Amino acid sequence: MIWLAVMLVAALIALDKSLLPGAAILGIGALANIIPAKEATGVTLALIIIADWTAIWAFRKNVDRKTLRRLLPNVVVGVVLGAGFLFVADDTVTRRVIGAIILVFVTWNVAPMIRRYLRERTNARTAAENTIADNTVADRTDGADAAGPDTGVATEYLTAADSPSGTASTEVVSVPPTEVTPTETALPAAGPRRTKGILFGTLAGFTTMVANAGGPVTSMYFMTEGFSVRLFLGTTAWFYLIINLVKLPFSLGLGMITTSWLPMIAASIPVIIATVAVGRWASGRINRSVFNVLIVILTLVTGVMLLV
Repeated sequence: MIWLAVMLVAALIALDKSLLPGAAILGIGALANIIPAKEATGVTLALIIIADWTAIWAFRKNVDRKTLRRLLPNVVVGVVLGAGFLFVADDTVTRRVIGAIILVFVTWNVAPMIRRYLRERTNARTAAENTIADNTVADRTDGADAAGPDTGVATEYLTAADSPSGTASTEVVSVPPTEVTPTETALPAAGPRRTKGILFGTLAGFTTMVANAGGPVTSMYFMTEGFSVRLFLGTTAWFYLIINLVKLPFSLGLGMITTSWLPMIAASIPVIIATVAVGRWASGRINRSVFNVLIVILTLVTGVMLLV
C-alpha cells in the first residue's frame, strides 16, 4: 500500500513539474494520511528534487534568471521560519496546518476563476443590452428618415400625451444628439516589485518547508509576471530545485528523511522520468482548464480530510 502511494505521489509530482502546476498538493496531502506528516513531507521533498532535475532537463532553454534573483533571497527567510515551526509542532498540528494551507490555496486559485466568470457574464449581459438599445435607435431613425430629410439630428413624433394641446401631432421635434465622451480606463498601479518579491518569496519558503506546498504561491506570482507556459514551467523547476536543496539540510536535521525510505525513492525515479516526458509532450494537446477544475475539486477534498 505504501509503495503504491509513493509511486502515485511521484507521478503527481512529475505531472506538477511538467504539465499541471498544483497537482502535487493532492499527492502530498494524501500521503500525509498514510504515513506520519513529517515523514511524508521529507519523502515528497526527495521526490520533488528528482522531479525538479528532470523538469530542468525537459525545459532547459526556458528560465527567467532575473525573477529567480529577485525571489530567492527572501525564500531563505521563509524556509528558516518553516523549519522553526516544524521543530516545535507535532504531527497533528503539522497535518492540520497542511490541510489549512491547501484550503487557502484552493480558495486563492478558485477566487480569480469565479471573478473572471462573473465578469464575463456581466460583459455579455451589457453587450446584449447595448445591442437592443442600438436596434431601438436604428428603428426610430428609420422612421424619421421616412418622414423627412436627414438633418443630422435625432427626430421623434409627439404623441397625444406629449402634445401641449392634448392631441396627437405629426410635428417633428428636433432633438440634439447627445455627445458621447470616450471613457478613459486607468490601468491599475503596479505594486512595488521589491515588496511583492519579499511577500511571495517568504511565503513560498515557509509553505514549501512546512508542507511542500509553495507551488500555488509561486504560480500566482509567475502568472502576474505574464510568463508563457514553458517559461513558467522552466523557471518554476529552477526556482524549486534551488529552494529544495536549501531545505534538504533542515529536513535531514529534523529526521524527516531516513535511509529506510531510500529504496522507495529510488524505485520512483523511472516513474518520474516517464511522467515528465509524457507531460511535456501532452502540454500542448490537453485542455488544461478541465484538469485545473478536477485538481481543485480533489485538492479541496484532501484539505478537508486532513483537517478532520
